[in-house]
Amino acid sequence: MKIAFQGELGAYSEAAIYDHFGSGNVVIPCAAFEHVFAAVTEGNADCGLIPIENSLAGSIHRNYDLLLQNHLSVVCEHFLRLSH
Repeated sequence: MKIAFQGELGAYSEAAIYDHFGSGNVVIPCAAFEHVFAAVTEGNADCGLIPIENSLAGSIHRNYDLLLQNHLSVVCEHFLRLSH
């Protein structure tokens, strides 16, 4: 499966992909959240993984807006616990 995420290789979102889906998938790093939505909408990715909440920063309002603007569905939820 091809999974798009916002960030560079090594980002927490990439870690969340491997934690949730396993390591046998192709990850597609995107420069902006809008690019994740475009990759899925245009068929370049099978799905996308985006953060909705962050325990330090709170809600990621941009992603709520993008969910409203695009005809994509939330199909699962994943919590990634980080320890620095």
